[in-house]
Amino acid sequence: MARKRTSPPRQAQAKGARIVSAYLENADVFRTAKSAGTKVDGPAVLVLKNRPDFDRRDFDRKAGDLRRLGQEGRLKKAKPDRDSNKVYDPAQQKSRTRTNIYRDRMIRDLTKDGRLKADMGTPETNKYLANKTVVDRLFAGKGPITERGQGYDPDHIHELQMDGTDTYDNLRPMDAWTNRELGREISLALRDVPEGTPIIVRVIE
Repeated sequence: MARKRTSPPRQAQAKGARIVSAYLENADVFRTAKSAGTKVDGPAVLVLKNRPDFDRRDFDRKAGDLRRLGQEGRLKKAKPDRDSNKVYDPAQQKSRTRTNIYRDRMIRDLTKDGRLKADMGTPETNKYLANKTVVDRLFAGKGPITERGQGYDPDHIHELQMDGTDTYDNLRPMDAWTNRELGREISLALRDVPEGTPIIVRVIE
């Protein structure tokens, strides 16, 4: 009988290896079932751990919400759908991702007094200056990100890959590096988990 994993994969424990932020505690159980063509009786146990290169506040908030959603029985492995995040944007008259529309709306809201320019007024009178750091990070998040603190992404609080809804009330800004790396490693951790499988989350230090 396959044993449940109680520690990160060996490659993550090797000297000098980067810490893995997400792994499946019972990965061996799901891997064996996949090979044998059998079904696992029970949930996938996803373990989340902060990485030193992550924004700790954003990781804690994200991990805490996923743990709560798992406790409420609302997490399960979702079917991959590359178009699930696309919606028609009447402002640009084309199909765009909801996350990009959300980002642009935030930028417009933070800089909506278009009569003022960056070199005019003070943070008290000029909305652009008052929110410049946030706006700059939202713009930066439109491109490649290589480290913490470079940009913001609109993040799905309830992950789409764990059956979250693609709605504006399920979005909030998150450090882009933390968001992308955590999402990527969650996806890798769940690769052998069948669609529809319930997921519970453990957060460790």
